[in-house]
Amino acid sequence: MKTKLGALLRAIRNSRHITIKDVSIKAGISSSLLSQIERNRISPSLDTLLQILEVYGVPPDKFFKDYETNSKVEIIKRDERKTYQRKGFKYETLCGESQAKGNHSFNAFFLELAPGQKRGDENDGHLGRELGIVIEGLAKLFYGEEIYEIEKGDSVSFFSQIPHVILNSSDQVFKAYWVVTPADGEDYFGAKTS
Repeated sequence: MKTKLGALLRAIRNSRHITIKDVSIKAGISSSLLSQIERNRISPSLDTLLQILEVYGVPPDKFFKDYETNSKVEIIKRDERKTYQRKGFKYETLCGESQAKGNHSFNAFFLELAPGQKRGDENDGHLGRELGIVIEGLAKLFYGEEIYEIEKGDSVSFFSQIPHVILNSSDQVFKAYWVVTPADGEDYFGAKTS
């Protein structure tokens, strides 16, 4: 699945709680143009992209470093994890190889979802990456237009720019450890914070 430039720009704008109108005024472009860019209807010129990034305070080198062209979900089954053993300790890899890049801050938490409950936004993503480790239950991960089942013992990692929702699809409480990066003012327990 390709990460769309517009979706990434929209995620940056949303994380900064700036309206399309405010960005268009500061960047010297029309609201209609920015809206079309965010919806991937048109691609911005390099000059326009640089003006938008300047408003967001994002250096172009950081933007292009974080811009991934191959976003995908990687599920590692319990019996497929790479294990490293030394005297007195054992490591099991939980994160997919394409996710193990970059150096970001993070939020980590224990997630419990009651049967039938969901967490996430089916219409919008956000900046960053996520890693979940399922310790109990069964859930469905809706990631863009794709659906994945995750269950006890699985780990799942993905780029967060794609809209995503976790739905407890069982009659048991779903429990998982969840890590999200970067910790960029996003409140995963309720509304976004400024």
